[in-house]
Amino acid sequence: MSYKIIDSCIGCTACTKRCPTAAISGERNSIHIIDPALCIDCGACGVVCPVECILDEHGDVCKEFPRREWPKAVVIDENCIGSGCELCIQICPFDALELDTSGVQVGDFFGVARVIERRCTGCRLCEDACGWNAIYIDPPRPALKKRLFQPVELLATVDTAAG
Repeated sequence: MSYKIIDSCIGCTACTKRCPTAAISGERNSIHIIDPALCIDCGACGVVCPVECILDEHGDVCKEFPRREWPKAVVIDENCIGSGCELCIQICPFDALELDTSGVQVGDFFGVARVIERRCTGCRLCEDACGWNAIYIDPPRPALKKRLFQPVELLATVDTAAG
């Protein structure tokens, strides 16, 4: 199941700008829709939705996060073969990755991928494209979701202990 926008959508267009596959469409101030054929279930739209009207693939409401907490790509330099691959750089629809050639050449390969954080949406396309486990999104989706629901669980524990 792909992500879905519910009726409380205000048509702010934040999600359309953040979607890496152009799966979201709609007019400003009108309810937007997500094309399930284009949606890659990355969650990039959910972290920017100010009215929290996007449901994830499990039907849970996505929560908005402050920009400093948005998921971002992280490169593991030791695993990246740089000029021998560049799949992550090529697949990124936001040009959020570049080849940094300032390092030392190793054999036929040189450079590593570098993240341009202000452009990264945390969509996970780069992570999925990398066959060398050289790039990942932080925080990982399960951790992000756990962090979303943890305060509710803690409140329930406190209420049970108090009552």
